[in-house]
Amino acid sequence: MSLLETYEAMQKEAQVEQEKQERVEMLVKYASAAEELLEKEYGTDYQAEDVEKLAENLIALDMQTQEEQEKVAEYTEAGRIIARAYIEELKNATK
Repeated sequence: MSLLETYEAMQKEAQVEQEKQERVEMLVKYASAAEELLEKEYGTDYQAEDVEKLAENLIALDMQTQEEQEKVAEYTEAGRIIARAYIEELKNATK
């Protein structure tokens, strides 16, 4: 294995490790938020499974919200493109 290949392998390994760390941080964030919500609502009367389930639901909700925002952005851009084309057609028709 050449020095360059070793370096590239180390870079890839470091990137994978960083992605794992980011995922763990995200999961901790959602689990903490879920635990805080459950504690506000039920005090200490909840189980670890409740925290996991609520965290999963929070993640799913955020993903759904993000997908909907992306769709709205796509539709908005499509509307602008159609409007520009329509305006161009009107300009060309009046010439």
